[in-house]
Amino acid sequence: MVGALMSICFSCSDIEQSEQKEQVKGLDKELDQIESTFKEIQIDTISALKSSTYQVENRIKRNYHSDTVDIVFGKKMDDYKRMRRMLGPLGKSGAQLKQSIKEEKEQLVKLLSDIEQGFGKRELYNDYIQFEKHKVKQIGILLEDYKSIRHEILVIYDKLHDELMNYSMSFYN
Repeated sequence: MVGALMSICFSCSDIEQSEQKEQVKGLDKELDQIESTFKEIQIDTISALKSSTYQVENRIKRNYHSDTVDIVFGKKMDDYKRMRRMLGPLGKSGAQLKQSIKEEKEQLVKLLSDIEQGFGKRELYNDYIQFEKHKVKQIGILLEDYKSIRHEILVIYDKLHDELMNYSMSFYN
């Protein structure tokens, strides 16, 4: 009787351990997807973009002299400046996202190892899994923020950069 009861307890424990391992592996797959998406859309030339847009702005600022205010041109310049200022936070957001993904991957490896080896407080594994789920969700939110800022930057850049670059270069003709 005692042997049968112990066998049932161990098989319940094995089922719970198996479910916990699957949950952690699922979080790891979700994190892999976040990382893959980030790598696909990451702008790795932010410093070059900042430099290029700053040069355009600076050339126009140094050379543009007008007796009248051109509201359309002024709006374009304001949008362009706003876009350039967004590049810094985008770079920081990208670095934070990259670091967060790396750290979370390490945590998931440790948690999976603990579950497999039975280390630590087994009764808290589900709490640890929930905590890691929350962190993966937060990383997903960081990715969505990055995508949103990136999109806004690229829309403005695509719309205005060539025109303003050509205009700024026209001062040297």
